[in-house]
Amino acid sequence: MNPEAALHTVEQQLEKVSAALLAADPLQLEQCCAQLRLDLATLAQASSALKGQPWPEALRPRMQALSSRLAMQRDQLARLGALVDRQVASILPPAEQTPTYGQPGSQAARIYRSST
Repeated sequence: MNPEAALHTVEQQLEKVSAALLAADPLQLEQCCAQLRLDLATLAQASSALKGQPWPEALRPRMQALSSRLAMQRDQLARLGALVDRQVASILPPAEQTPTYGQPGSQAARIYRSST
């Protein structure tokens, strides 16, 4: 797949993720995010086909817009996760006190670590 087609596929899937977020449909969101990860991997493979050459000038603004949208959605998901944590904590007391951004000395924020 060429980089432009892969980029278009990622852009379309990102639209589906946005729609699932707005619809507050967790099953749809999970499916869309899984497909987005696959599409991003395909985009990474397609970009390796450039063999060290810079992205075509016409695609750079789209890549920058995609990067901004991905960062915005990651922030929205983190906020949504914090909201759900608060709602659950209002019903059930937390088993242990854990700060949102991890324990002092931990390497990654809690939102980036698995719960296991």
